[in-house]
Amino acid sequence: MGKYKIIGGRTLQGKIRLHGAKNAAMPILAATILTDEEVVLRNVPVWLNDVQVMMEILQALGKKIDVTDEQLVISGSLQTHIVPPELGNRIRYSLLFLGGLLNRLGKSSVPNPGGCNIGERKFDLHIEGLERLGGHFEFAETIEATSTELKGNEINFYLPTTSGTQNIILGALAADGETVLKNANTRPENMDFGDFLKSMGADLEIRNRVVKVRGSKSPLHGTDYTIMNGPDELVTYIIAAAITGGEIKIENASLKYAPTDFRVLRDAGVEIFEWGNSVYVSAPHPLQPIDIFTTPYPGINSDMQPLYSVLASIIPGESTVTDMRFTDRFQYVEELKKFGMDIDAYGNCAVIRGGKPLQGGDVQATDLRGGAAMVLAGLAAEGTTTISNIYQIGRGYVNLSKMLRSLGAEIEEVGEEDVVDC
Repeated sequence: MGKYKIIGGRTLQGKIRLHGAKNAAMPILAATILTDEEVVLRNVPVWLNDVQVMMEILQALGKKIDVTDEQLVISGSLQTHIVPPELGNRIRYSLLFLGGLLNRLGKSSVPNPGGCNIGERKFDLHIEGLERLGGHFEFAETIEATSTELKGNEINFYLPTTSGTQNIILGALAADGETVLKNANTRPENMDFGDFLKSMGADLEIRNRVVKVRGSKSPLHGTDYTIMNGPDELVTYIIAAAITGGEIKIENASLKYAPTDFRVLRDAGVEIFEWGNSVYVSAPHPLQPIDIFTTPYPGINSDMQPLYSVLASIIPGESTVTDMRFTDRFQYVEELKKFGMDIDAYGNCAVIRGGKPLQGGDVQATDLRGGAAMVLAGLAAEGTTTISNIYQIGRGYVNLSKMLRSLGAEIEEVGEEDVVDC
């Protein structure tokens, strides 16, 4: 596997175009098993590693997929209820086949999920919610689920869960009667997921932290649907411009999906405005320290907090980043220290004393967003940075090195021998 090699200190300038949102595309892809009719999906971030695995799972279940650029045509009927372990344990979104296959076949077999290593990531809310609909579970090397009849119910989450909300919606669409999810996660990706299902004929309503689903025994029908653009990708490139003092235009973008992020960035001094279908970013002035904490939407997503730690490192003064969801999501801190960053993590909080020069070094991507944080630090650092385990970064960013090069960054993907020769 290759590595990223970055020569830092370059100011980003120019324009790029956003891709479809990974966290909207993944549940939508899983939901295509709810129909045997043809589904056309547009604006799909096809070449993301996680999307590639999801497509392989669908094909293993019996689906046929035709790919043209960022468009998928999905057809065919299900042939099995078993998600292959060698695929399912590579991504966390394989969990969604618990609810989807229970809906269609009355049984599902799913391996323990993969995904980012960011501390304990339980899926008890998935299981408890599907049990309240009538699912029965056994646990071994795989998760075995069966149901004789699914019935609607009221489900109260003790904390909002993104994929748990999706999973129970998938099951509830085949349940007799109405299912009400309270304290659900209704972030934009889940709203997009709901809009996709409604375009297939689903009867559901998603509003502020409440989801209502009216089930039906009939399969959903085919559809032609365009997936929303990626707010996480958008925030990443805004922060990249900010830490390099750059000025960029991001096309195919909207500020409506991450309002708290943009307020925090503007309060720090980053200039951001939207015109037409593009977002313009510049950071010509010294920035102000930040104090953020992650919360369910419309707050800052837990995924993004490693990137804010890097932003804080170039701002003189003390900043804090607190994660209210994944309290162990700070494995990346030790890697950032290799840049000479003055950062410490205490429990669920990182304290960053910024404004000190960063020096390039050899680091690794601890997880998807932790890897993106290494790239951002490399852009801001003096000298050369090499980043290993970049498969993690490719799970969530399409052509990241190419996109950054188009803005003037010196970044390339190299093999092991090339890194040694540098």
